[in-house]
Amino acid sequence: MYILDSSAIFFRKGLYPSMVTVPNVLKEIKDSESSNYLSLLDVEVRNPKRESVDVVRKAAEKTGDVYKLSETDLFLLALGLDLKAEGKEPVIVTDDYSIQNVAMIFGIETDTIIQRGIREEFRWVRICRGCRRKVEKGKVCPVCGSEVHLIRIKKEKFGEKI
Repeated sequence: MYILDSSAIFFRKGLYPSMVTVPNVLKEIKDSESSNYLSLLDVEVRNPKRESVDVVRKAAEKTGDVYKLSETDLFLLALGLDLKAEGKEPVIVTDDYSIQNVAMIFGIETDTIIQRGIREEFRWVRICRGCRRKVEKGKVCPVCGSEVHLIRIKKEKFGEKI
């Protein structure tokens, strides 16, 4: 079953045998061309289980993707978990690297739209721009007061299983 992110509709990539999305995606479709395209598709609209959203949020916190994922993104991933629990083979159609990263952790396939897609898991780490220390929380370094930003590191650099 193919789970459509809004970008799949914006770029007219909804041509799969069985498609599903979450209500939040429908709210993101505001232009008339995309709305008309969506109306031609046979797409099931379904909410994920709250427990699945919580599981996804915890995994995203461990990877740092929680800073990058919207509520819609979390719901798409949670729907993937629900479908997988039902014994279905879900594929999330998205170009969002954070969705792809978290999906990879759960063994959910992804299909891209116009981007190449990720090849390996990564983690986002909060680093101070001034002293380069790792900062757990906040937007300002508690040591030097500089701005904190996110950097992406590859799986082999962080080592532990998420």
